Amino acid sequence: MRTAYQYKLKPNKDQIATIELWLDLLRRQYNYRLGERFSWCEENRCPVNGCPLITPIPQLTDNRDYYSQKKDWVNTKDKFPE
Repeated sequence: MRTAYQYKLKPNKDQIATIELWLDLLRRQYNYRLGERFSWCEENRCPVNGCPLITPIPQLTDNRDYYSQKKDWVNTKDKFPE
């Protein structure tokens, strides 16, 4: 007995345009958030291959990990008004 069904989507042109718009916005948001994480790593990178013994270690800026970005999702419409 077959318990799972598969349905093939057959969207019309308007629905295809809407889906492509949503996917484009999601892609832009993902790339923006990923860029934030990469820039955080670059800003907080130590220029020496190891911890310096004489100079103090600088304070890290706010960590831009998944959970801190998740709190900021409510401001996505401000950053991407489309």
